[in-house]
Amino acid sequence: MGASNLLFAFFLISGPLVSLSSSNWALCWAGMEVGFLGLIPLLFLGGVSSSKESALKYFTIQALASAFLFLTGAMIFLFQESSLWCALGFVGALALKLGVFPGHFWVTSVVFGLEWVACCLILGPLKLPPLGFLSVFSEMGSNWQVGLLLLAGSSAMVGAFLGNNQTNVRAMIGASSITHTGWLVLGAVVGGLWLYLGLYLTILFIALLFMWEGDDLGAALSVLSMSGLPPFVMFVAKFTVVSSLLSQPELFLFILLPLFSAVLSLVFYLKFSYSFYLKAKELPGKMSMFLLSIPNLLGVVWLVMFFDGRDFSP
Repeated sequence: MGASNLLFAFFLISGPLVSLSSSNWALCWAGMEVGFLGLIPLLFLGGVSSSKESALKYFTIQALASAFLFLTGAMIFLFQESSLWCALGFVGALALKLGVFPGHFWVTSVVFGLEWVACCLILGPLKLPPLGFLSVFSEMGSNWQVGLLLLAGSSAMVGAFLGNNQTNVRAMIGASSITHTGWLVLGAVVGGLWLYLGLYLTILFIALLFMWEGDDLGAALSVLSMSGLPPFVMFVAKFTVVSSLLSQPELFLFILLPLFSAVLSLVFYLKFSYSFYLKAKELPGKMSMFLLSIPNLLGVVWLVMFFDGRDFSP
């Protein structure tokens, strides 16, 4: 890796860190853009023409979202403008940044043409600053909490429907990201955001690593782990968010769409997991077995800790 690529990688890492550690909205926005600008040159390193086309599409959409985010953010936080249109524009720009409904249209087409490393970067670390923004924005009033909860449920459902229409693995990962980001928005409102995000990034990294290496059996189990079935670790993440939401009885109805999307998503997770399993020719090596044991072990340990000492007697 050349010196310029190291510099871009430094921007990619430091940008989200600056954004998350700052209490000023302008610095949060600037850190988010530094990370974004550090990623773009790395996306164009791919030698495939489809990769460059996806990178250009991603750059155009994110630049447009950044402009709207800065404009509406300045009106809300700097000029204390409280109009409905400013708030809708701010949330819409964040939705476009995150790739959630109604700004989800670019995700599958962009991810379809990218390499695995680029997919991991776009669908993972760069979601940190926008989610931090949403977490703060949800505290500005109960009306916006309701709006964000509807946004989260709709995104989870849209991702589930899109995933069931995909035949390409990369496009499926993109649709899965839309669904999981819906759950992340839900966690940003009711709690459990950072636990869900940490576990999701871990599973996403492991799954994409197996796909990159061509380990079909590892990919099969990793995709199954992303579904949230117990005892896999994503069940822990979803259970935490659901528990946080159920602790607020007035928001009970908003859990219906995410739960239904989880059941609907299970169809394409099982389909792709079984497809990888049928292509597997040999058992995974020691390192693969170690990586595969992580999500299972974490899920089992958490379930034991949760149910230990609980009284289930009538």
